[in-house]
Amino acid sequence: MNRNFGVIDLGSNTARLVVYEQDKQGLVTEVDNIKRGLRLSNHLQNGRMDDEGVAKTIHGMRQFKELLDARNINDIIAVATAAVRQAENGHELTQRINQETGIAVRVLSGEDEARYGYLAVINSMKIEEGITIDIGGGSTEVTYFRNRQLQESFSFPFGIVTLTQMFFQGDIPTETEFYQLRSFLSRSFSSCPWLMNKQCPVIAIGGTARNLAKIHQRSVQYSMDSFHHYPMTGWQLTTILEQLSPLPLEARRQVPGISKDRADVILAGLTVFDSLLSYADSTELIVSSKGLRDGILFETVWGTEAPTSIREIHERSITQFMNRYQIDKAHAYQVKEHALSLFDQLQAHDLHKYGSFERDLLEASALLHDVGRTINVHESSEHTFYLLSHVLLAGYTHRERLLIAMIAAFKSNKLLQSQLTKHADIVCKADKNLVERLGHLLLLARMLDRSMSQAIHSIQLVERDQHWVIECQGKRAGLLEYSLLDEPLAKLSKAWKLPITFLPVTDTDKT
Repeated sequence: MNRNFGVIDLGSNTARLVVYEQDKQGLVTEVDNIKRGLRLSNHLQNGRMDDEGVAKTIHGMRQFKELLDARNINDIIAVATAAVRQAENGHELTQRINQETGIAVRVLSGEDEARYGYLAVINSMKIEEGITIDIGGGSTEVTYFRNRQLQESFSFPFGIVTLTQMFFQGDIPTETEFYQLRSFLSRSFSSCPWLMNKQCPVIAIGGTARNLAKIHQRSVQYSMDSFHHYPMTGWQLTTILEQLSPLPLEARRQVPGISKDRADVILAGLTVFDSLLSYADSTELIVSSKGLRDGILFETVWGTEAPTSIREIHERSITQFMNRYQIDKAHAYQVKEHALSLFDQLQAHDLHKYGSFERDLLEASALLHDVGRTINVHESSEHTFYLLSHVLLAGYTHRERLLIAMIAAFKSNKLLQSQLTKHADIVCKADKNLVERLGHLLLLARMLDRSMSQAIHSIQLVERDQHWVIECQGKRAGLLEYSLLDEPLAKLSKAWKLPITFLPVTDTDKT
C-alpha cells in the first residue's frame, strides 16, 4: 500500500507544505506543494512572537491541515525554525498549533537545520567537498563537508529579514549600510575559522539562492530549465548584486527572476553569499534547489546516514526514474549489459580512450533509454530527451544530464545537431563525437534485445581477417535480433571508423 505524508516547514520567512507519495517500490513522488509568506521574523517583538504573528501562523497551519484532510493524510512531519526557536513563547505557539489543528510541530535546533541542509545536498549533488549555506528569514546555517562527510556546522542567529531590518533603512541601501553589513558578516564568519580559505564550492540553499539562479538564467537566456546544481562564479554573483543595489524596491520587483515577496530582502541575502565566498576564498557558488524539507525527506525515507559515494546517489536516482516511468527493467538491464560489454571490449582492444566518466554516461543512458515510451511509442526518442533534460536526475550536473539525454535519445545526427545547437551554452562541439559514438553503441545494444526477451545473453568482440566480429551468443538460431543488426552495425562501423560485422552463435554450437 502506498504511503502518503506531508512535510511542513514553518520558517521565519515562509511556511511551506509539501505532500509526498511513496509506493511499495520505494519511489517517492511530490504530489503537492504550497507556501504561505508569513514573515514571522517581523513579528518577534522583545523576544516574543506578537499576537499578529501567532494569529497568522495558526491560520496558515489550519489551511495546511485542511489540504491534508482533503487528501486523507494523517502522517505529518512538521518542523519550525529560527523565528519560533528564538521566541520566548515559541513553545506556547506550538502547543496552540497542536491543540487547534492536531499538528505536532518539532522546533529544530540550529544544528538540526544545518544537518538537514547538508543531507539535502549530499543526497542530490555531485560534490566531494563544499560549504553549504542556507539563509532563512531569521537564521543562517553553514556546514563544511569533506569526502562527502560532515565536518563542521553552525547556525547564525540572523537571516535575510533580520539583516534587512538591522542594516537597511530605505528602499536603496547606502554604501555605508552595505559596508556595515559586510563588516558584521566578516566578524560573524570569523567565529567559524573552519570556513576561512577553504577554496571549495559554496552551495547556496533556499529561496534567495533559487531567486539568484533565476535572475542569472533569465539574464543570459540559459537553455535549461533547472536551478539545482546550477553553477555561478563569484564575479557573476557580485555583478548581479551591483546591478540590483541601486534599484528602488518597485524596480527590483520587476527584475525577471525575483519573487515579488522577496524583492525587499534579497539584497541582504546576496550580500551574505558574496561575503562568504570572499571569506572562504571560493570562486564558485552552486545553487541547490534541495533544502531543509528535502533533508527531512531523505532522513525519513533512507535514514540518517549520508551516502558515501556519488555512485550510490546515481543508482538510487536512476532506480527512482525507472520506477516512475514504468521501464521494463529486465530489458533495460540487458541493454545496459550489452552496451557496457561492447564499451569494455573496445577499450580492452585499445579502440578508444574513454574512461569511467563516459562509461557512467553510457550506463545511465542505457538504463533510461525507454523512459519516453511511457508517453508515446512513436515519438519515444523525443519524449526521452525531454524527460531526461527536464526532470531532475539527482547527482548529475546540467551538462551530464544533457549528455545522458542525448545518448539515450540518439537516433540520428540531424536530431543530435539540433539538440547541441539549442544547448550550446552547456555542451560543446567536442561533445558531438562522444554522443554520436556512444549513441550508436546504445542503438546496437538495444537491437540486441529488440524482442525484449533477453534471447541474446552475451556478446564477444573478436578480430578476424583485419576486421571485427561480434559473436552473439543466442538461445537459438533465427532470432528476430539477427535480422535487424545489419543497419545499426553499418552505422556503428561508420561512426567508430571500424569494420564490424556479427556472427550468431547458438547455445548448442558452444556445447
